[in-house]
Amino acid sequence: MKIKKKATIVRLKSAGLFKTTAFGLAISFLTAACAPTETPKETISENDFYTQRAALIAKYSKTDNVFSALRAQIAPSDPASHQYWQWRVDQYLYGQYPEYQQIYDGFKEGKKFENIYPLVKEDLGPKKTLPDALPKLPKGHFTENLPGNPHRGWQYLDGDTLYITYQGKLTDPYVASYNLVTQEWKGPFKVAESTLSKGDRKIDSHGRPIIEMDTQGYLHIVYGGHGGEREDGLNPLSIDTPHAGGRMLHVVSKKPYDISEFKYVDDITPFASYTKSYKMGNGDIYLFTRAGTHKSPWVYYKMPAGTKRFEKPVIITWPTPQSDEPINVDTFYINPLKISDTEIAISFLWHECNFLEIHDKETYARINAYYMRLDTTSGLFYNAQGENIDLPVTINVANDKMLAFNSTDKEETPFGTSPVILKSGQPAVAYEARTKAYREWRMAAFNNGQWQHSLPMPGTVNRTLKDEENKSISNILDLVVLGTPSGKHTAVTVYRDANGTTYFSTVESSNGTDWKVVNAHLALDNTRIQMEAIKDDAGLNIGVILNIKKGAAQRLYLWHDGEFQRPGQLASTGVDGATDATLFHESFENGGWNAASPRGFTPGLDNSLAKNFMFNQLQTDSAFSLEQSIVRSGDYSAKLYWKHKTPASYNGDPQKNR
Repeated sequence: MKIKKKATIVRLKSAGLFKTTAFGLAISFLTAACAPTETPKETISENDFYTQRAALIAKYSKTDNVFSALRAQIAPSDPASHQYWQWRVDQYLYGQYPEYQQIYDGFKEGKKFENIYPLVKEDLGPKKTLPDALPKLPKGHFTENLPGNPHRGWQYLDGDTLYITYQGKLTDPYVASYNLVTQEWKGPFKVAESTLSKGDRKIDSHGRPIIEMDTQGYLHIVYGGHGGEREDGLNPLSIDTPHAGGRMLHVVSKKPYDISEFKYVDDITPFASYTKSYKMGNGDIYLFTRAGTHKSPWVYYKMPAGTKRFEKPVIITWPTPQSDEPINVDTFYINPLKISDTEIAISFLWHECNFLEIHDKETYARINAYYMRLDTTSGLFYNAQGENIDLPVTINVANDKMLAFNSTDKEETPFGTSPVILKSGQPAVAYEARTKAYREWRMAAFNNGQWQHSLPMPGTVNRTLKDEENKSISNILDLVVLGTPSGKHTAVTVYRDANGTTYFSTVESSNGTDWKVVNAHLALDNTRIQMEAIKDDAGLNIGVILNIKKGAAQRLYLWHDGEFQRPGQLASTGVDGATDATLFHESFENGGWNAASPRGFTPGLDNSLAKNFMFNQLQTDSAFSLEQSIVRSGDYSAKLYWKHKTPASYNGDPQKNR
């Protein structure tokens, strides 16, 4: 597929003065540009900058026809078009040829983005207006309404505590924890601020937060990225300019195992998009992300065990402009999966993008399926054949060494991929095959030295499902087997019947193939239900997280121990609509209490604590005690008792809070 060259549809405001370079582009600058706030170690004058820039473009244009392709997009009579394509050329030169970075950085010192590129405001909106009344969803959720969020959160299980992050109101990151044994919740808490969908910007699902715990118990959350912000300047890791908005940010908990407070860590690129992370057997954490927008490399960051910062990124793939049509760029979408304590498998597909930012059904191609794996003990990548793969991976290397399924001449078009863990240990890749007739997940597996494609997904061969009335169900959307089978298999499944009703049900099987519904928990019309398994340390599924969407209503649910689990202040049965329950927060997290003006009987009063309690008419030695089994938020609540003997002897005794 080739994209025809088109005149740019970008219309930008003209501002500032212009200076023509040997490249033929008009370079803008403002005579009133802000002076540097502090003297840089080495600045580059305006004339030197233009001279050196023009020389580099002339040098690389001899073998790189991207420059002429970008120049061809300029509308000669439109100064704003010159401004826009100057920015695009600068970013290409900055990312593709790092020697330009020092030159540009010296020139931009003390200047804001709009001083160099006075472009019109980005058009990243508007938000969709929510209806006055949302469609009814079942109670049992643990989130507020999440419009425009296709994800099922991200999770980390530490012992009996499950940590869940998700993209909440205005795409800010939220976190909650749930104890599998006591069924107690903490949170949800808002972790930090996102720049992704503020103001009039549309809700963007790319900022989904992920969570990992380091070896010291500190929780790390990375969130919010879809290309960065213009004011962040040029991206040193990409040939592509930001055009979707939203900084990727990293925060770490202030205390181990504590989700109530986080602080920022400046160690990852703000331009990144997409995130996945895994903690290996030795405690190292690997964060995978795309280092910018579409035409950007994929990288990984490593946080060594015992530290709280990521190291510099390792570039995995590199985008490649097509030699015959340089306006088009061959790049990838990757998806990593931890397959052992020392290995991460990576599946990916080929994405043909373009510098014109035309992303429609004809040009938004996602093609083929590829496979490689990272050995984290050595830092080396291998293909299915066991051959070492040098980085970065380009389209030619991928096609030659890692191609698992060539879809270019097939009816099936992969839209997403995922590594598959098979009992045999052989490499395998799942891909979402799309045709005019169906849309389903299929698999390519490496057998006897070669790849075989269009295989059924594991566990689906001859699989059957019957509902409570013994009617056969053909449209099984997902099925997760719970625990270890012991004669009888138990699972939860999402399926859709012939009438279009979507069900979430518990099912059982005696052989792991023929399933029967034993309890239909949800039956919803015109509703999408997505399900993701929660795995314990042994790899067994112990529950699921559901994303349930009906029109503009959308919430997350946790299914564990045979029912929906939800923070205590939220009812667990019935149906609700658009109103979220009010959150109440007690003030006993310091193991006691102190009032602004204590009076009456005051057992448990601790003057060393912050004044955080209003009502203090407490009596007797048992009038105040801490409670951990019934808690709305945080670690503690208080039990209050009323008696009428001689409580005054306990006044002000802080030990009476134990």
